Amino acid sequence: MSALDIVIFGGSGDLALRKLMPALYFLYGQKKLPENSRILALSRAGINQDDFRTEVLEKLRFFLGSAYAGAGAGDFVQLIGYMSLDISDSSSWDGLAEYLAPVEDREIIYYMAVPPTLFGTVCEQLDRAKLNPASSRLVVEKPLGEDEQSAEQVNKILSAGFRESQIYRIDHYLGKQAIQNLLPFRFEGGMIEGKWNRDYIRDIQITVAETVGVEGRAAFLDRAGILRDMIQNHLMQILCFIAMDRPTELVADEVRDEKVKIVRALCPVAGDNIRDHVVRAQYVAGESDGMSVPGYLEEIRETGAEGTGETFAAVKVMIDNDRWRGVPFYLRTGKRLAGRFVRIVVEFDPGKSDTERVIIDIQPDMSIRFDDREIAGFAGDDVRIPDAYEKLLGDVIAGNQAYFVRHDEIIASWKWIDGIRRAWDAAGLEMHSYPAGSMGPSASDDLLAASGHKWYEG
Repeated sequence: MSALDIVIFGGSGDLALRKLMPALYFLYGQKKLPENSRILALSRAGINQDDFRTEVLEKLRFFLGSAYAGAGAGDFVQLIGYMSLDISDSSSWDGLAEYLAPVEDREIIYYMAVPPTLFGTVCEQLDRAKLNPASSRLVVEKPLGEDEQSAEQVNKILSAGFRESQIYRIDHYLGKQAIQNLLPFRFEGGMIEGKWNRDYIRDIQITVAETVGVEGRAAFLDRAGILRDMIQNHLMQILCFIAMDRPTELVADEVRDEKVKIVRALCPVAGDNIRDHVVRAQYVAGESDGMSVPGYLEEIRETGAEGTGETFAAVKVMIDNDRWRGVPFYLRTGKRLAGRFVRIVVEFDPGKSDTERVIIDIQPDMSIRFDDREIAGFAGDDVRIPDAYEKLLGDVIAGNQAYFVRHDEIIASWKWIDGIRRAWDAAGLEMHSYPAGSMGPSASDDLLAASGHKWYEG
């Protein structure tokens, strides 16, 4: 691997200091950064470089706790530079061009730790200054857009200066170790894959539950709703890894090809079947984490938000392909629920399988259980589990795009999500309510009961 420059736009912000710097610190400690690597933080703040390095050390000590090693951290921050840059001012880019010159001699990773509204300006300036050679890579955070049209606009901006093979769209769920273990669990052992189809499986449930409320994101969450914020992103990724066919090889393009096939095979939800497939709701006052909490509308009262966004959604998904035709996938996610966890439950047909269910816990603990028998734990108590950003940044450095989302998958998922939103608007789909601290509205239970199923709450 040649020498590497990692350039972080928004380098003094919360994402950079809370997630990116710790991830790079661990990668450095594991010798996964090539020799002569440099890390450059860019922002508009006028910060002295030595002061910035001191701040990085303080944040590492705070966020890493017992995993912090002072000596190693001191060596790590010597890789870090800081430069003040006004993204909109072309003359401000001269310093970056000088820092990177000659750009053809090093690999460059640009990380967009800035709002999507700045993507266009950054890409235009990089293209203008010819700082986007073939050896450069661009990392951007999902979600990208809020519907199909805006997602296409974002991609047009990114692809103006970078090829698809250079663009790494991060969904941090794909960096979770348990998610990355799904494909080896299914395909490498051979024990389960023969029964991973409609002949043996009755239904599959995916739950992403949160105990927090709006947490300062009221304006966005009310506009976007949980369907767009969570299901189009995180739950869709889990669904694809659970449902996809085995690729010829577990390499980036073949894995992503199989994921796209799943998204394109999702049966549309239209106005005539919306109530059989979707439940939406908002939380009302209740008890969460042992404390009385207000309802959603009370929480956002002072923010100016309209109060039209859903904080809970349950969706019955059908996949029209040979493997899954007729098997319902139930997706459920919400705020202010009874617990914080991510779980996949695969329910087998009791007449066709000795196993009643497979339970895959993603967080807070990672394990795979056949019925009540754990067959795989992913780490012991004394083993540090890498953060998602550590794994994903390591993949960017290695040039592995398998756990990054391709543009065609994003557009296919937005087409499906947009169809649901059009259908519920046309049908006037009811906004249910649920007490904070519960697992959602009773209508969510009814959604499954209509097919003779129920949520696993074990």
